This record gives sequence, structure tokens and C-alpha cells, in this order.
Amino acid sequence: MGKPGPGFKGGIDFKRVLNKYLKNWYLFAIALIIAYLFAMIQNRYVVPIYSLSTSVLIEDKSNKSVLDQRGSFSADPLFLNSKLIDNQIAILKSFSQVKLIIEHLDFNISYYAMGKYTWEEIYKQSPFFVRFDEKHKQLKSQRFDLKFVANDKFQIWAENVASFKDPKAYRFNEQIEGNGFSFSIQLKDSIQPQDYFGQVYGFLINDLNQLTSQYRKKTNITSDNGTSVIVISSSGPSKEKEKDYLNELTRIFLTTNLEKKNRILTSTIEFINSQLLQMGKDLDSAEQRLEEFRKTNKFMQLSTKSTALLSDMNTESKNRANFLADLKYYEYLLDYIQTHKSFEDVMMPSTVGLSLPLFSDLILKLSTVSLEKEDLIANSSRQNPYIQTLEEQMVNMKTALLENMRSIIQTTKIKIDDIDKRLKDKDAEFSTLPGIEREYLEIERKYNVFNTLYDFLLRRKSEVEIQRAANTPDHEIVDYAGDTGITIVSASPTTAFVNAFIWALLLPAVFLFVVVLLNNRIMSQDDIEAITDVPVIGTLIRNTDKRTGKVLLHINSFFTEILRIIKIKINLDPQKGEQVIMVTSAIIEDGKTFVAINLASIYALAGKRTLLLGFDLQRPKIAEAFNLNRNDGVTNYLINDISVDEVIQRTFTKNLDILLSGPIPPNPDELIESEKTRRLFTELRKRYEFIIMDTPSIGFVGDAFLLNRFSDVTLFVVRYNHSTKKQFIKSIGDAVENKMKRLFIVLTDVKQNIKIHDIDFKSEEHRRRYFIARLFVVARKAVIEVIRKF
Repeated sequence: MGKPGPGFKGGIDFKRVLNKYLKNWYLFAIALIIAYLFAMIQNRYVVPIYSLSTSVLIEDKSNKSVLDQRGSFSADPLFLNSKLIDNQIAILKSFSQVKLIIEHLDFNISYYAMGKYTWEEIYKQSPFFVRFDEKHKQLKSQRFDLKFVANDKFQIWAENVASFKDPKAYRFNEQIEGNGFSFSIQLKDSIQPQDYFGQVYGFLINDLNQLTSQYRKKTNITSDNGTSVIVISSSGPSKEKEKDYLNELTRIFLTTNLEKKNRILTSTIEFINSQLLQMGKDLDSAEQRLEEFRKTNKFMQLSTKSTALLSDMNTESKNRANFLADLKYYEYLLDYIQTHKSFEDVMMPSTVGLSLPLFSDLILKLSTVSLEKEDLIANSSRQNPYIQTLEEQMVNMKTALLENMRSIIQTTKIKIDDIDKRLKDKDAEFSTLPGIEREYLEIERKYNVFNTLYDFLLRRKSEVEIQRAANTPDHEIVDYAGDTGITIVSASPTTAFVNAFIWALLLPAVFLFVVVLLNNRIMSQDDIEAITDVPVIGTLIRNTDKRTGKVLLHINSFFTEILRIIKIKINLDPQKGEQVIMVTSAIIEDGKTFVAINLASIYALAGKRTLLLGFDLQRPKIAEAFNLNRNDGVTNYLINDISVDEVIQRTFTKNLDILLSGPIPPNPDELIESEKTRRLFTELRKRYEFIIMDTPSIGFVGDAFLLNRFSDVTLFVVRYNHSTKKQFIKSIGDAVENKMKRLFIVLTDVKQNIKIHDIDFKSEEHRRRYFIARLFVVARKAVIEVIRKF
């Protein structure tokens, strides 16, 4: 016979899963009803959430200015994308920036109106406003409810405020004070209170820091790949509120950028003015002294040597003056770095005509790290390890800046010393000139130096003032919030229903699928065929009346016909010595005794001399089915010296005798292997045409393997929804390995939808009953199909 497979190899039985779904269709119907009710209730309480966006073009126009050396870095597109855009995004989402917007828009108080099911925010549409005492501590994030009760009165209450749990009446503009709050309710202009009677309103005073954190979290900023355009989006229940927030955010962003640029230019102008004031005094003094010398000495012409020497000394003096001006600026930067923590308003080198790339780069990096640290502090504490790392980076950068400035100052002083040495040499040469020329040259040299520097500062101041007058923000708004599409990001009513129906179908489906998947019992003939190629000879439907002798009670039933078919398939030929059918199973309660009794009855009803042999010496059951004396049987015959006729019992059914197992022996294996057992089967084969032998379950004891040598056919009984796959695999494997003769499988106790197995097919009455039963089946299927469609 065939060999069993290595295990359950059938995979997922989709046919069984589908049948499970069809049998439990009511679970899907109940789930759909519950889902519909859930979605309907959910839609009542869902507040629509709208998403708005605005876009800004990030540019770096500073490189086009004569004032900002940083342009040499930011002009590069790669730098613009990786540095400048990230910096601007960090500024836009910084705690200080968002808090500034909220303060500008007066989001301190939120107003609500009670809708049909939920509270709805009424931004700019409240008929009243709250004026709270700024000097008094206010109760934050606690909603107060109120309603108008007269033209000059209203009632107010709060669930979580002990003194306001019950409504209290106040007049408009009357100060309401309590433990932790002080405010008044004032009507807006042209509001008639009677128009709002019955409507319940609410308001709460927001905690600015909490509100700022909320807006920072929901503010989403992304940059388009390949461009320098950033998209800023925010979502909330009020379209107008989100629109105002986004537009104010971009407006303040551009305004702050312009103010910062103008602040730097203004600082530059103030620095130049201070230099011009001192330089103007020195120039006036030198000019006055030169005029007086000319009038007093009537000196009009210099010698050639004096002219050349004057030119050289003027050049060196101008260079020295320039280096002194640079030194003064460097000392200003050194002092600024040592005394300031922020470098937003520092006057960059380019504003005074200097080029310090390393300094500009360090300042830019330091500003970026400072912004990142401020952003983290707004959402964390200073004990955050990453914040401490950023602070260490800032200290290192500041140290590098100080070292850089000290080095530049030292270098500048060395250059001034070199010029002083050259001027000293010129002075030695100058001392050889005539006294009057020498004095004149000294006065004119100082005048020329002061005059040149004064002209340079005037030109520089003019350039800076022109730059400030024509200054514009570096960035530009591409689209304002509200001009572009407004989308609803909350679940729509249709989406809620769709999702609910999907879950209503999915949950029962998954549950039933898991039930089928985890079911380790034999549920169909396909399960058996997936495990072994031992043929299934028949399938017996469930015995509903619990009586064992089913065939004898209903000789023309559907159940009996199935057993007749099994008998035909076995096709025993007594002329060839094929007489004994052994019935066994994997575990107890699989129905083997039931099959043996009814199969023996089939052979007896066919007019064949049949013996039902009870060789289950461990758990005998046949005596109970026929109400026979269980003390006489095979055990008595094998142990005692008696004849077989003394233990065989006759039944009321013609051609059917029974040989019970008898008392349970202590040594069944030895009895089965005895010579007397062989003689017993020899004698029985002579007396009967067919012997149906009930044996113990293979998974229980090994008696069936010992009795195999006396049988011609083995029926292996498997019970629907009782026999486990694991035990069946082991037992059928053992049966095949021990070469049980002509091994067949019988599946029993299969559930049927309509109990037609007790209907006889002979009389007119029976045919009429069968027709009615079939008509009931058809009608039932039609009703189920109609329900499925709806």
C-alpha cells in the first residue's frame, strides 16, 4: 500500500477556508452591522482637519552686496542647498520664531462653540472676547463655558474649577475673579445678545509655551529637490487660523531677515560716523596748521628732493593709517566675541572693506550650531547630552575665532611696526632738508593722510547708506497660504464607512482563517489525502440518534447504502480465503467499533454467515451495543479449556453471530501470540464466510499489529473533527511500515447540512419524505443567497 507523507503537506486549504466563511456568514453580517453603526457614530464626532501650505524661494543676495563677504561661500549652489536652506528651515521652526508669530496673532485665547455633537473652534467669529488681567495669574488650558441669558448677562461655568462647577451669572464687562484667574467678558461691536440665546460657547487661555510646542510639531517644512523653494504646511480644524499662521510666519521671516541686514548696515554706519568724527577733527587741525604756516612763511614751492621724499612718506603714512583703522576694527571684533554669546548683529569684515574668509566661515558655522542648540533647548533640557555636545562645539569654535583674531591683530601690529621703521628712515633723510622745507613737509604729510582717510570713510558711508535704502529681503514668497489648494487630511465620512466595512470583513475573515489554520484535526478527505496515499474507501455521515446498530435499525437508509458501497469496494472473495476484515484506528473514540458492528450487519443482511469478532481486549464495547453478557468471550476461550461454541453468542439478526472479547486479561499480547489464537481463526474461517474483527487503536496499544497476520483486509477508521493530524500521521505510518494487509481508510462522523441519512428509498411514503427534505434544502439555499446579496 501507499506510504504516508512526511507530515501535513497540503499547505493552506482554501476550499475549507471558503466553506468556513460560508457556514459562518452570520459573523460577517453582524460585523457589518456593528461597523456601520460605529462609522455613523464616529462621523458625528470627527472634527475636519484642513491642511494649508505656503512656499518661499530661498535666495542669498548678500553676495551681490559690497557689504557681505559671506557671499563668496553662499553663492555656490551646493552650499546654498546644504547649508543656507537648512539654516532657514531651522530659523522658521525655531521656538522663538514660532512663539513670536503666536504673540503677534494673539492666539492667547481660543474660542469655541458647541456644535451638534462636538466643540468647534470659532476663530474670529466669537460674538464676545475675553479681556484678562495681565498682572494677575491666569488659569491656563482650562475651558470655561458660557451662554447668553439676557441682553446684559451671561452664565459661566467650568467643570474642573471648584468655584465654577455650577453656573454663575455675570454682567458683560464685569470682572470675574477666582483662585488663579481674573478676566472679563466683553461683547464685540454691533453684537445683539438675543441673537445668540441658547448657544453654548467656550474659551480657554492657552499656555504660550505649550501652544508654541504644538505649532512647532505640526509645522512641516520640506524643500523641493533641485530647487531652493521650501514648502511650509500646517494643519488644524480652522482654515482661517492656519492661513493667518502660515502667512504671518512667512511675513515675519522676511521682515526679520530684512531687519537683520539693516541692523548690520546701521551698525556699520555708526562705526564709520565715529571714525569720521575723530578724523574730521584731526583733518581740521592739520588744514588749519598748513594754512597758518603758508601765511606766516610765505612758502610756495618745494625742491625736487623734498617733493619725492614727501610722496614716499605720504604713501607710507597712508598705509599706516589704513592698518591702524584695520587694527581698531580687529580689536572691536575681538571685544565683541569675548563679550557676546550671539553673533547675529556682528559687523562683518566686508562692511569695512576687509576680506577675512576664515573668520566669516567660522561665524556662519557658529551661528548654525547656536540655532540648533536653541531649537533643542525649546524641547528638552540643558542636561541633554547632545546639547552639551553642541555647547562644546561652540566653545571650540569661539576659541578658534579668538585665536584667529589675535593672530590677525598680531600680524597687523607687525605690519605697522615695519612701516614705522621705514618712516623712521625717511625721517632721518628728512632731517637733512632745510628747516623750513622740513617743517612744511611734516605738516602737509599729516594733512594728506587725514584728508585721504576722511574721503575714504565718506565714500564708504555713502555706499552703505545706498545699500540700506535699497535693501530687500534675501527671500521671496512664491505662494501665500490660502491661494493654493486646501486639503482635508482628516478621515472623510465615506472613508470612515469604507474603513469600517473593510475591518468588518477582515476581522471575521482573519479569525475564521486562524481557526482553520490552527485546527489540527482531520476535517475532510482532502486532509487525509494530503498526508498519505492510502485510499479512502468511504465516508460515513454523522450518526445523530447515538444508537450503534444503525444498519439493523434502518436497513434502507442512506447510511446503510454507503456501507453497502464500502462492502462492494472491499470485494472479499471467500473462495480465495479472503474472509477477515480487521477494523482499527489511530486513537480511542474514533468510531472503529461502530464501523465494525454496522459493517458486520451489512454482510449479515446480504445473507452471508458473518461473525462480529471482538478482539479489543483493552476497551471492549460491543457487548454494550447488543446488551450481551460481556463475561463470555475470546479471553475465556484462550485461557480455559472450552469449545468455541461456548463463547459464540447468537443475535436476533439472521446470519449474524458475535464473539465478544470477554474479561480484560492481564497479558493480552501473550494470548494473541498463542497457538490457540491461530487455531481459533482457523476454526472460525471454516464456520463463517466473513469475519469482522474489532481491534484496539494503533496509537493505544500494539495488539492490531499482532492480529494483522490473521486478517485479509484492514480498515483504518478516522473520525471527522476528532482524529488529530499528528496522531494520524504517526499511526498510518506505523500501519504502512508494518505492512497491514489491504489497508483502506474510512472517514466517519462527517457532518451533513440536511439529515437525509435516515430516509428509506423503498416505499412511497419514504420517497415523499425525501422529496420534501430536498425541497427544504433548495429553499434554504435560495434564502441564503438572497441574504448574501444584501
